[in-house]
Amino acid sequence: MKLTKAQKLAWFHAALILAKKVPVGSVSANNKLRDMLLNVGTLEDIYNLHFGMIPIEESIEKKLDDVYSKINFDFKIITINDPEYPEKLRLVEGATPILYCRGDIGLLKLEKSISFVGTRELHNPEHIQHGDRTIQRLLSSGYQVIVSGLAAGSDTLGHKSAIKHGGKTIAVLGTSLDQYFPKENKALQDEIAQNHLLISEYPIGIRSFGSFFANRNRTTVGLSGDGVVVARSGDRSGTQYAVRHCIEQGKQLYALENNIHEPEYQWVHKYKDHLKVIRL
Repeated sequence: MKLTKAQKLAWFHAALILAKKVPVGSVSANNKLRDMLLNVGTLEDIYNLHFGMIPIEESIEKKLDDVYSKINFDFKIITINDPEYPEKLRLVEGATPILYCRGDIGLLKLEKSISFVGTRELHNPEHIQHGDRTIQRLLSSGYQVIVSGLAAGSDTLGHKSAIKHGGKTIAVLGTSLDQYFPKENKALQDEIAQNHLLISEYPIGIRSFGSFFANRNRTTVGLSGDGVVVARSGDRSGTQYAVRHCIEQGKQLYALENNIHEPEYQWVHKYKDHLKVIRL
């Protein structure tokens, strides 16, 4: 089976994960892989270090050959060793050292970027209008890229509003590039891959776990040049991962005004010294 260079490197990465030679997803896993890439070289070099003398299990090889024979799109791989790797992420402790990309990687170099996150349960028409108006104001004030995680609700609103109002958007997936989650965002995901940028930390061929969706918040926030806007979030929302990453990374935290009028939203009080409210 003939693979492109990117497919071949992704195959090596997936094989290393499935053979439990490199961990994946966590801060410690990212740090370990980062050190290996900096000290050993490419994913192929790391693969050969482990399997140059003793071949990988045949079952893993067959599984990945089957998966990669069905890939029908092009993608790029950017590692910590490449000049295209975003400087914003180099400064983030535990950031993924590998980005799998579909679309315009030039968006990674644009400085005026900001993350837009929030609850999946965004159904109130007034709150949706607030979010859309906020994206429009951000783009009008000079922001070029809206970064989010392609989840239902607030993330979807962020991506769609960015496109609607003539901006660019980056979607950081919690799955590999060949998977669609949620399924109802398939058309949106394909549009972003075609005209904007899709990013995953994970090679095609490995399963997605719940922690992957939480971990992507580090990358979503890391790719923001100017901070994070919370559309709407309760205390138990997964958005709180992004809030904590924002504070840990020393970036500005914003929240739409509707959050501060909810008495059960204790996070807005907990982080009040870090928070700026966007009036509507």
